[in-house]
Amino acid sequence: MKRIPMFLKLSPQHLKREWTCQVVRDNDANELAILLYASFRGTIDDEGEPFSAAVREIEKTLAGEYGDFLHDCSFVIEEGTALVAACLISWYEPADSPFVVFTMTRPESKGQGMGRFLLKKSINALMVRGDTKLTLIVTEGNLPAQHLYTSLGFEAISGG
Repeated sequence: MKRIPMFLKLSPQHLKREWTCQVVRDNDANELAILLYASFRGTIDDEGEPFSAAVREIEKTLAGEYGDFLHDCSFVIEEGTALVAACLISWYEPADSPFVVFTMTRPESKGQGMGRFLLKKSINALMVRGDTKLTLIVTEGNLPAQHLYTSLGFEAISGG
């Protein structure tokens, strides 16, 4: 699978719709793993990994293995006792900028704009910190994600 690195020069984001959301807490790890597993299953990014791989990915993200995890810029939407969408941001040293580790939405909640909302919330929080750009990597062919990112102004990094 080809991965496309992208960047966005940050600017204030208007939130057209509000969902009740909160910053990611350390005790969200298990629910984040459930959300990651559910949201990536059956997509172009699904490589048949077991649930335990999702648990490891979330543990590594929160532990800072993908750069310092930015709790104050990472948000989740919860309905009842389950997380339905999340945007997880870390500091990515090689790019000298924050990095979108995961945007994820449960399959039954896709298409409502939750991912867009959370990403915009993260962008606004990053700007409050003084950050000026945001990077990410998307799988070529993940059309919903590619559409979301390009519609927000992300551009492919040349040579990526």
